[in-house]
Amino acid sequence: MRLRHLLVLLPLLAVGRAAADPDNYVAIERGKALATAGDCIACHTASGGRPFAGGLALQTPFGAIMTPNITPDHLTGIGSWSRDDFARAMHEGRQPGGTYL
Repeated sequence: MRLRHLLVLLPLLAVGRAAADPDNYVAIERGKALATAGDCIACHTASGGRPFAGGLALQTPFGAIMTPNITPDHLTGIGSWSRDDFARAMHEGRQPGGTYL
């Protein structure tokens, strides 16, 4: 499936899920708007990879940094993170448990 097709379908899937939990609809839409505004897909999607699943090597003066999986998956992504965990990662570069990303 082409990426643009997937990007069209993702909001529809979110709306379907949100219908079962209307309180979650606002959070889903806000997250979608923030991910779009921040262009998260650009750094968190490897060539040919799943959107937001990470694995892209960003070259820096001190070596390559592999971008993490920011999908809602509870095992490999950030699905089990709290709001505080996410804020700490964004502001301090630390993951749950305190180690550096």
